[in-house]
Amino acid sequence: MTIGTTTTFLVNRNDIINSSLRLLEVIGIGETAETEDFTNCAQALNIMVKAWQIDGYKLWAVKDISLPLVAATTSYQIGDTATGTGALVTNRPPRIQEAFIRNSSGNDTGLVQISRQEYDLLGDKTISGTPNQFFYDPLLTNGVLYVFPVPSDALSTIHLVIQKPLADFNLSTDNPDFPQEWYQSLKWGLAAEIALEYGVPERKIARIEQKASIYKEQLNNWTVEEAPVFFSPTNR
Repeated sequence: MTIGTTTTFLVNRNDIINSSLRLLEVIGIGETAETEDFTNCAQALNIMVKAWQIDGYKLWAVKDISLPLVAATTSYQIGDTATGTGALVTNRPPRIQEAFIRNSSGNDTGLVQISRQEYDLLGDKTISGTPNQFFYDPLLTNGVLYVFPVPSDALSTIHLVIQKPLADFNLSTDNPDFPQEWYQSLKWGLAAEIALEYGVPERKIARIEQKASIYKEQLNNWTVEEAPVFFSPTNR
């Protein structure tokens, strides 16, 4: 018996589309989808992946980004077209999981994330000092980070642990922005997503949707932090 020695198996956008269409019997073994099918299915695949982001934080999609503070600056745009003082040009984070501030000596202090209402109810938002709270507004184009108090100097940097937006499937050769364990779920999920469009019988759609749901639920349960979680009361 010979055991394989590689662990780098990859699929690309068109591999996923072809495999989903085979499940639906739209194409047969050895056949390839038509150009229009690739266009339609790529759109459905991207829509599905964007919707999957609402399921929560995926371990591989958690990223640390740093934002140098600017003295007397209350808010900072974060996004692909971010502008203004202290703007950070990067993919717009859908959500921020946590944040901490690192001073010029390299010491870190956690920041408290507050709601829009809590930020609105703060008193004088121009009070100067070392930020200890933040509110994030994930606007459509660029998110906006508000800090309080306003930085009194430019010697510190805020580190944001964010949910990274999952990459689009633009080219036929694009690989998924997912670990290998998710390939099966992408295949069955796309098949369920496009089944009605391709006139698949309802009985078969129900079976495909059931398997797609099982695979996705298994992965959502697996893709979680393994370290223990501790809860403590807050004075807020």
